[in-house]
Amino acid sequence: MNWLSLRSVTDLFHRDVSCPQAPEPPRGPRIAAALLALALTAAAVLCLSGCATPPVRPVCLPLKTYSAADQTALRTELDAHTDTPVTHRVVGDYMGMRDADRVCLKAAQS
Repeated sequence: MNWLSLRSVTDLFHRDVSCPQAPEPPRGPRIAAALLALALTAAAVLCLSGCATPPVRPVCLPLKTYSAADQTALRTELDAHTDTPVTHRVVGDYMGMRDADRVCLKAAQS
């Protein structure tokens, strides 16, 4: 080994030691980037969840079935008491609600 090459290596070593560079700070987890990614993911999920709405099914009341004898007895009582208009109106409203409920039940089955 000659003196010139050893001196060059020594000069390089001294140059590197005499001008040290500032050490880089240790890199930890990037919390801000992780929170931003989490927030964007949550926003995307919330936006897309509106696209998958389930079909709306009507809520229908179950119908109580009345026998033919009960219906005949009701008709006889209503015909016998024509002096009770409120009772006639309430029974008519009830019959209308039952008809609407039948339509609802047929729509829910299909």
